[in-house]
Amino acid sequence: MKEKTRVITENNKQELFIIREFDIPREDVFRAFSDPDILVQFFAPFDHTMHFNYHDYRSGGSYSWCNKNKEGKTLCTFNGVIHELSSPERIIQTSEFMELPQRGNAILEIIKFEELPDNRTKITIHDICPSVAIRDAMINSGMEKGLVEIFNKLDKLLSKS
Repeated sequence: MKEKTRVITENNKQELFIIREFDIPREDVFRAFSDPDILVQFFAPFDHTMHFNYHDYRSGGSYSWCNKNKEGKTLCTFNGVIHELSSPERIIQTSEFMELPQRGNAILEIIKFEELPDNRTKITIHDICPSVAIRDAMINSGMEKGLVEIFNKLDKLLSKS
């Protein structure tokens, strides 16, 4: 059986690609990734929850969000800038993992939403990291397992609507 979520990397490169197909129309998938009220419903793996410290979801806007465990403890915080929000085709943003000891390690993220036949959507997330070491740390952190869970939660959420 073909995996729904694929993470593609090449040795000694600072980038990675995450590809996922959904049996959901492109406009709905784009809205889920660009509407904070929907994002908080799925964008946290396992039994964690997503919380916004602030958000201004528009081209030129910014955000800060964190994941918390069941006890309410903050596990990680991400800050970023939204460079482009082009509905329903593309989001370009930066994201910085705030728990790193040094600042200035923002990842450039380009998310493309491709319309497929039968009201399906393919998203391609292209992450460009400041270094190969940071990219490798992301991969070794269990990111792929978390993404699979997040995307499965999105599938369930949007299938209900």
